[in-house]
Amino acid sequence: MSQHSHPPSTSSWHRSVDERLCLIADGLSDYDDTPRNSLPTKDSTPLGQKLPGLGLLLRDYLDPDVTVKSTDFHKRLLCVFRESKYDSAYEKCLERLNADERDRVEKFVADDKPLEEVSDGFDMSVSLGVREHLQDLTGVSGFHVSSSGVQAVRFPAATGANDSESVHLEARSFTPVDVDGLTGDDTLDALHKNGRLHNFIRKLKDMFSGHKKESNVIVYENVPFKNWGMVVDYIPHYTCIPSSVAGVQHIVRFARDHDMSVRCAGFRHSWAPIFGRQGQITISLLSLAEATRIPNFTAMSKALPEWLFRKTELQTLEVVSGTPRVKGNVLVRIGASATNEQLRRWCIENNKYSYPLNVIMVEMTVGGTNAPICHGAGRRHQTLSDLVRKVEYVDCNGKLQTVDDPRLLRAAAGCFGLMGVVTHLTLEFEPMSYALMKPEKIPVLRAVPPPDDMAMDKIPPALRLPNWAPEQRAADIKRFEELATNGFYSEWFWFPYSDLCWVNCWDATADPSGTEDYPSNAQTFFMFISQFTMNVLQNAKILNELVEKLHMDEAAVTLISKAAMFTLPAWDEPVKTYLPDALHFQRGIQNVRVLDVEVEIPLQPSETDPSKPDYAVVRRAWWDAILTCYAHNSKGCPQRMPLEMRIMGGSDIVMAPQKGNKLGTCAIEVLTLEAAKNFWVPYAEEVVGKWLSYCDRGGKKINTRPHWAKQWDGINVDGKPWVEKMKAEDYRLEKEEFKELLAEIGRKHGWSLQDLKRRFSNEFFDAFYFDNI
Repeated sequence: MSQHSHPPSTSSWHRSVDERLCLIADGLSDYDDTPRNSLPTKDSTPLGQKLPGLGLLLRDYLDPDVTVKSTDFHKRLLCVFRESKYDSAYEKCLERLNADERDRVEKFVADDKPLEEVSDGFDMSVSLGVREHLQDLTGVSGFHVSSSGVQAVRFPAATGANDSESVHLEARSFTPVDVDGLTGDDTLDALHKNGRLHNFIRKLKDMFSGHKKESNVIVYENVPFKNWGMVVDYIPHYTCIPSSVAGVQHIVRFARDHDMSVRCAGFRHSWAPIFGRQGQITISLLSLAEATRIPNFTAMSKALPEWLFRKTELQTLEVVSGTPRVKGNVLVRIGASATNEQLRRWCIENNKYSYPLNVIMVEMTVGGTNAPICHGAGRRHQTLSDLVRKVEYVDCNGKLQTVDDPRLLRAAAGCFGLMGVVTHLTLEFEPMSYALMKPEKIPVLRAVPPPDDMAMDKIPPALRLPNWAPEQRAADIKRFEELATNGFYSEWFWFPYSDLCWVNCWDATADPSGTEDYPSNAQTFFMFISQFTMNVLQNAKILNELVEKLHMDEAAVTLISKAAMFTLPAWDEPVKTYLPDALHFQRGIQNVRVLDVEVEIPLQPSETDPSKPDYAVVRRAWWDAILTCYAHNSKGCPQRMPLEMRIMGGSDIVMAPQKGNKLGTCAIEVLTLEAAKNFWVPYAEEVVGKWLSYCDRGGKKINTRPHWAKQWDGINVDGKPWVEKMKAEDYRLEKEEFKELLAEIGRKHGWSLQDLKRRFSNEFFDAFYFDNI
């Protein structure tokens, strides 16, 4: 291909993963025996000395007579960067961990302790992004307002760089406050001089007066907000952390009385502009007071952290009475602040009922997962919002309201927080079932065969299979379509320039016999190690020298993809595990910050049987993304994380991007590491442009729409902001129906769309929904 400037000897277009690893090893081989304690010499130091042991590791891996286990590959790879005197990525990544994590990583890498020993008792902590947010609170004064009065709260500043274990609940100091007098230390004197904050605290205190039940709100002023994707930032005037419905009501009433807006945030795992406004109120549904008890917030081991037994009112998990839509199912009432991890544990501990779908990530609140209409996988499954049977929310006037009319829930169950502050959701759960997981690593051509009209000379030679006969191709197409059509869970991963796809498709059974916990403690710790490895690789500047020396842009990405594929399992026999464990099969993925663009493509009807889906467009979307990745292999390799695809159902939720997709939906996305952000947007626009270009058999454009929580803001389509197309075309009718249903709810509950705009909107929603209000 003409766009590839690198010679065939190094290009990923021509060379397989192992061939590229061999080239890397050869480029370093002359220097592996250089004494590691020799002094650095400026500019003339051999690259093999700068990356000690890397060439030897790769040669061992490539040697058919040497077995390199996945854990040993990661251990030795990390050891390269630990021992290098020319790169500090390992040390800097290590500094971001807490003391327990640092100790375990060092024992695993430097002391060569076995995985089982190092992982014993390991609890995965909150993500690095949440820790960064906690650092914003260290040394900052807040105020604990409750029915018992007001106390000044201060977290002491951390004692070391990112030493987040020094910031914990017990370290907070509490000083009783006479709100009307406000005398005492410097903090209180400063509050006394701050009339606006003083007024807010005093009014919250008055609102709590007379409450018999313990209820509180912690208030911070001017704490910077950044979302996990690092693309949204602002400074709310107040950040409030309520523990109860009453606390939420008091905050909203204050906002009403002072004409302020209120938006909620949890773990902030989104790339979209769906958060709050500058200078207004942000309600945190993440209990930061508890999150500071590191390392046990979203702990992944089976030993429950003690604080999980002390849930707040906003973390309720309980079976409630009512009539589910499917006989045998139950209704489960869930607090909006409850995390996916708490919900997963609750289901497994009770072993009676489970949600049939969810996102992979456990470090998300249920409210935050539901609000932007998130989804799982499997063509029989709709979105999480489609499971909602009741919404409890605090409205514009601070009143607690409920919506349970199925017709109105089509708007209320997926409303982005515009209706009010959702405090509880009631979802319909199914009886517990058990996943028969059997992940596979399959050649790229065979996992998702290219579309029928794609000539083989368009496929990278590195991916071609010399003996891929027409009969085998037909069998592979049939198997892909069977997994996509009928699998309980259907998902495919391809890491850039890999020869293999990771296929995670499985069915479920009601039979609990032989159920195993997955992942085990050791497996969870290895996932943590793999994420640490990914962060080291993306921050290792020495790899730029490797790219330059070998004239191989894909050198670093080759190592990243190989390390990632080495982490993912492939089993000869199925492993039976609890359904929630299988849905959340990959733990701690939030520790690697990425950029992510996802679209939902409607499945098209088969030409021979319109009641069944045709997968030609799906296969084209998959291969268009792969070929675009290869087309940029000499342009900085902007895609450095996987192409992912899930087949799922449609949706009845008005604003769901899957709405109307009666035959199902192809949810497909491309991701990259934060280190590639400068190359990302033009690349993402190119991929999205292809995904949005597909037409049905009549020549009409397919209504492909973005995932609300992923990255669409700042991306252009046909030279214009994508959001303009979303408003004028993709959701032209839906947004009007959405507003009509919200207005109908408002007439019942005593508020208007104008009230919503003033109280719960932001700049994006003002322009998208409320531009004529």
